[in-house]
Amino acid sequence: MDKLLVLGAGSFQLPLIQKAREMGVYVVAITPEGNYPGIDEADKVYFHDAKDEKYALEVAKKESVDGIISDQGEIFVKPIAYATGKLGLPGNRYETAVIYTDKYKMREKARELGLPTIESIKVRTLEEAIQAFRKISGTAIIKPVDNSSSRGISKIPTEEELIAKFDEAKRYSRGGDLIVEKFIEGPQFEVDSIAAGGNIEPLMYADLQEFKIPNVFSSMTRLYPSVADDKIIEKLLDYDRKINEGFGMIQGITHNEYILDEETGEIYLIEAALRGGGTFIATHIAKMQTGIDTSEFLVNVALGRIKDVPEFEMNQCHCGYVCCYLPHGEIISMDGAGEVEDLSYVVKTNLNLFDVGQKTELITDKNNRIAIVLYGDSRKEMLERIEEIRETLKIKVKTDKGDVRGPIWE
Repeated sequence: MDKLLVLGAGSFQLPLIQKAREMGVYVVAITPEGNYPGIDEADKVYFHDAKDEKYALEVAKKESVDGIISDQGEIFVKPIAYATGKLGLPGNRYETAVIYTDKYKMREKARELGLPTIESIKVRTLEEAIQAFRKISGTAIIKPVDNSSSRGISKIPTEEELIAKFDEAKRYSRGGDLIVEKFIEGPQFEVDSIAAGGNIEPLMYADLQEFKIPNVFSSMTRLYPSVADDKIIEKLLDYDRKINEGFGMIQGITHNEYILDEETGEIYLIEAALRGGGTFIATHIAKMQTGIDTSEFLVNVALGRIKDVPEFEMNQCHCGYVCCYLPHGEIISMDGAGEVEDLSYVVKTNLNLFDVGQKTELITDKNNRIAIVLYGDSRKEMLERIEEIRETLKIKVKTDKGDVRGPIWE
């Protein structure tokens, strides 16, 4: 029986653990103690920080595992590469993992590959950030180089705003490094790719629409496939191929985001991730778009069972997700939640995570969104169905100010 080490046991790793066991694989998991659903599903669990590289290697050696895996977690990319590299197991090189988990290194590498790159400067101190902002000369973005879910990111129109937002960005940086970069306006896209044995193929691509909430860089909708002009899609997929090949991807799935500069027509990398997309992208949307069960693929590629990308067909349907936030306060009703889940075209939601009496969080990043996955026969039908969902879901929140408000959709 093959033995697989899974880093993490949260809801994002649960499909991997369940699929591996369904495939007859013995699953060992490393996870901190807590209420993580994968703990009861794994065959054996080690309670420890799952992003500890040396500990992952130690457990992998002790258990004589045949592969190491995780998904939808930025923090696990380097530990997997470290341990698989030391043990000669299937995986990506550690140098590759470092690039995919550092936003400044991504830009450095893209520039080295001769690709159009957003003007960006790495900083550690407020003085360095101010100098970088002055050099860029215009509205900028400040962000940690090594965090995900849009934590610690702010739009900086003035030097005063930079001073006000610097400490927050610094707080979310694990290593202390930040980047200050030029703010680009234009449509955003996602491209997910799949690889085995060094062969990389585009898997799917989407149009992204962000919330209008200030300094919350979070997608309101992701709709697949993109309906952008064919020439833009061709350019986008070519850029993504060069990114993944240049970064050294060997196997797994990437989840990369791009922006089209409205002024110049250039496509720029926003960020690249050597993992499947969260919010049901890897687990549900990828299968709807391509027929590929990404959990099964990741288990097989981690165990060395497959050496090439399986055959698949892109763009098998129109699908995607729509999200909303709840105002900060206390949920007093979940009106319409059941009706939304019962809609024939709704595939998956996370409405089970929300309930009457629950305190809602401040809106600061991608976390705590209500997400609803759906499909349709066309983009037009997708938009009509999204509107029906918005009209149906009437959750009510009593805010800190005492007024009652519904979901925030934009």
